[in-house]
Amino acid sequence: MHYFNPASDPRGVILDHYTGVGEVLAVHELDRVFTLLNRQIRVKRGALFSLDDAKNNDLIFIGSPAENLTLLEIPGTQQFVFRKAPPPREGDVEVFNVHPEPGESQTYLASPSNQPITEDYAVIGLVPGIDPVRSMLILAGTTTMGTQAAAEYVCREDSLAELLRRLKVSKTDELMPFEALLRVKVSHGVPVKTDLLAIRTR
Repeated sequence: MHYFNPASDPRGVILDHYTGVGEVLAVHELDRVFTLLNRQIRVKRGALFSLDDAKNNDLIFIGSPAENLTLLEIPGTQQFVFRKAPPPREGDVEVFNVHPEPGESQTYLASPSNQPITEDYAVIGLVPGIDPVRSMLILAGTTTMGTQAAAEYVCREDSLAELLRRLKVSKTDELMPFEALLRVKVSHGVPVKTDLLAIRTR
């Protein structure tokens, strides 16, 4: 298995019958929070997603565009963008910081894919939907561990409070579109520490 390359891979052989462990745990964490709020979520594979879904619903996307090809078809994050890493890290995915501020890097890469993951990066993006009255929440890591950490970050009271504080939001109806970059420390395949590195508002 390898990431889909539109230049050389025929679309007829895309294998989409799998998901990473981080994405599964992210769905579980979101379901736990929605249950506490007496709400339900409907989970759908990216391959079954339609543009009508985007027009008629608020959405949560789990996983980066490298894994979730549907994100390539709709507007997504604009400040922290996922892309294939150049040599010597070909095949890996990096977060590209479009407008780095003082002290920030232009690119963020997880541990090399041929080594155990000890560090990852993730993006949380709250962006307008195709219909502006709708919103899309993107929870994505450069690996499956980062995706899990992004979901846990927005589902835990203490980290969510930190995010809202950095956004200078005291009431949820004041929340505007934003993008946040996270650094994730991983130990034995488990995200153990997540730091909010940078944030952008639109």
